[in-house]
Amino acid sequence: MAPSREINLASVLRFEPERGQIRLKDYRMVMLSAAALGCLRKELIETVGFEAARALMKRFGHAAGLADGAALAERFPTASATRQLDYGPALHALEGVARIVRDEAKSVVDLERGRYHIEAYWENSYEAEQHLALIGRSSEPVCWTLVGYATGHSSSATGRATVVAETECQAMGASRCRFVVGFADELPELARRENPDYEPQRLPEMLDELLRTIQQQRQTLRTNEKTISRLQSTLTREPRAGEMLGTSATLNRVRHLVRVVAPLDTTVLIRGESGTGKELVARAIHALSSRADKPFVAVNCSALPETLQEAELFGFIKGAFTGAVRDSEGLFQSADGGTLFLDEVGDLSLSAQTKILRALQEGEIKRLGEPRARKVDVRVLAATHRDLETMIRDRTFRDDLYYRLAVVTIPLPPLRDRGDDALLLAQEFVSEQSRRFSKKIRGLSRASKCAIANHVWPGNVRELQNAIERAVILAQGEAIEVEDLPETVLTGARRLGGGGTKKPRSTEPALHDIADERERLRKALEIAGGNRERAASILGISRTTLWRRLRILE
Repeated sequence: MAPSREINLASVLRFEPERGQIRLKDYRMVMLSAAALGCLRKELIETVGFEAARALMKRFGHAAGLADGAALAERFPTASATRQLDYGPALHALEGVARIVRDEAKSVVDLERGRYHIEAYWENSYEAEQHLALIGRSSEPVCWTLVGYATGHSSSATGRATVVAETECQAMGASRCRFVVGFADELPELARRENPDYEPQRLPEMLDELLRTIQQQRQTLRTNEKTISRLQSTLTREPRAGEMLGTSATLNRVRHLVRVVAPLDTTVLIRGESGTGKELVARAIHALSSRADKPFVAVNCSALPETLQEAELFGFIKGAFTGAVRDSEGLFQSADGGTLFLDEVGDLSLSAQTKILRALQEGEIKRLGEPRARKVDVRVLAATHRDLETMIRDRTFRDDLYYRLAVVTIPLPPLRDRGDDALLLAQEFVSEQSRRFSKKIRGLSRASKCAIANHVWPGNVRELQNAIERAVILAQGEAIEVEDLPETVLTGARRLGGGGTKKPRSTEPALHDIADERERLRKALEIAGGNRERAASILGISRTTLWRRLRILE
C-alpha cells in the first residue's frame, strides 16, 4: 500500500458523460455522493441497529474490494501482487474516499517470503466525516466500508485471506483513522473478532427479528404511557403554583364542594367563564377520589372537529372509515378505571351526546365499526362556560344528558368576584415565573398592585397568569412596575378609577367630571353584581366614599 501519488490511475479512467458511464478499461465505475452514503448509513442504523448496519456496510465494502481487485488485475495483468496491493489505495484516493498513508516503520510487505503486515492511516475518511455530521461521536470505529474494501482488495491481490481492523477513528475523537492489515491466520484474535461481520445474514430473518423488536417496543411504549398517566394523576395531589389559591368566600365554597363530592363516585358539572380554572377543579376532585392512582384523561371538546368526536371519544377499528388503518382505543377506554374530564361539553354534537349518555347509563362503549360493546369503568367530570339551559330550549343540547351530568354542579366565580385573590395569585405567579426565567423579582410595585386590583379580568386567572408572565419577562428591576403590565390591564384599570396610573386621581370628583363619574360608578356596580363593597374595591375607594358619591350623584 504505497502512497497514492506513486500510481496515476486517472490516466486509465474513461469518462463518457454522453453515455452516462465511467470505465476502468471494461470495468464500469460509479461516483456516489458522500452525503447520500451518510444518509444510507444513518437509516440503516436507525432501522436494523448499529451492529447489523456495521456488518452490512462491511460486506458492501468487501464486495467492492474484491470486484476492484479483479478489474485492476485484468487491467494490469503483468503487475506483481505487491503492485496490485498499491492499486486499491490509489483508486480510493482517486474516488475521494480517503487518502492512505502507510506507517513504514511498522509495515512489512514481502509476499515471496509470506510476510505481510501493514499499519497505516486513512486521512479524510468520508465515513468518519459523515458519521460525525449525521449521527455524532461514536464509542467504536465507524469506517466500515473502508475496512471491508481493504479486506476484499488485499485478499484478492495476495491470494490469501486477510483481516483488516480499524484501531483508531476520527469519529471517536482521534486525529486520524488508523488501521492494521495482515494475513488472517497470522492474526487469529483479530480474525475471530472481525470475521462474524462478513457472514451473510438472511434478510427475511432479520426483518422478522426487527418486527418482533418493534412490537415489543410498542408494547413497552403503551405500558410506559399508562404509567406516566398514572404518575401525572398522582402529581395532582400536590398543589401547583396558583392552584385553588385564594381567601375569598366564593373560592372557599368551591373548595368545600370539591371535598364533599370527590370521594363520591358521581358525575360533576363544573360551570364558569373561560380561564376560571375548571380543569384545576376537575383534577382536584380526581386527586381526592379513590381513583387518584388511575388515569386522569382530559379533552377539550371544542378542539375536536364534529366528524372526529365519536372516533376520538370511543375509538375505532381498522377499516371503520377512510383513513382508519389500524385499531385505536378512544378516550373513554384510555380513562378506564380513572377519570375522564370533558371540557367544554356544550360543544359536542348531538350524536356524540347520545353515545356519552349511553356510556354513563350502561357503563359500556362501542368502537366505531365494532359490533360488540366494551365495559368501561370511568368517572365523568364535565365543564362548560355555555348557557346549557338555553341550548336545551334550542334543542342543541340533550336535556337527559344535562341532568345526568349535573348531578352535582360546582359554579366557579370569575376573578373579579374574588376580592383580593387577584393580588394573591399575582404574587404567586411572579414567584413561579421568576424561577422559570431565572430572574430575581421580589414582587409587585404599589402602582402595579393598584392596576391588578382595579382590572376586571375578563380572561380570569388565565389572563392574569399570562399578564404576569409577560411582566416578568419585561421587568428590568426587582419589582413588577406598572409599565411592565399589558396595555389591556392598564386601560381596564384606568377606566374603573385610575388604578393603572402611577399618580392616581383625587378621590373627590371635579364638577365637570360628574357625568363620567356617574358612568364609572354604574359600571363598577354592574360588574360587582350590585355588591357595593366589591364595587368600592374595583374603584380603589372605601365603601363610605362610594356611598357618599352615590348620594351626591343621585
